Amino acid sequence: MDEAFIHVPHSTRAAGAELRRGFQSSPSALPDRDFIRAWSSIAYLFPGLHPDGFADGEGGWPRVLQPFAEEAWRRAQLGILTDAQLYPSDAQWAGIYDQLRMPTLVEGIRRLDISVMSDQFSHG
Repeated sequence: MDEAFIHVPHSTRAAGAELRRGFQSSPSALPDRDFIRAWSSIAYLFPGLHPDGFADGEGGWPRVLQPFAEEAWRRAQLGILTDAQLYPSDAQWAGIYDQLRMPTLVEGIRRLDISVMSDQFSHG
């Protein structure tokens, strides 16, 4: 697995498309890049969910998404996912930003930086 590979969806529509592709097979059957795209899309679409709390009934994880969290932890424990891939905070932050009605200039610059970095490391 390319340790530099990160994914940040460009929009809610793009994140939804990645997650729908992820649901076409079991999370464990997804190739690493496809899994990371689906996993990052979950962080983007559901920024209130934290990977550490997926098994906790109070963690808020919908049952349909729990298999992705289980698989993320399995891959992380095997050394397949890096911490940055297990905790896709840029995707999470971008999902929050994209819901803001009046972002600040600083927030806009950060979103642009995240998009550029994601594009840079998502290809290849």
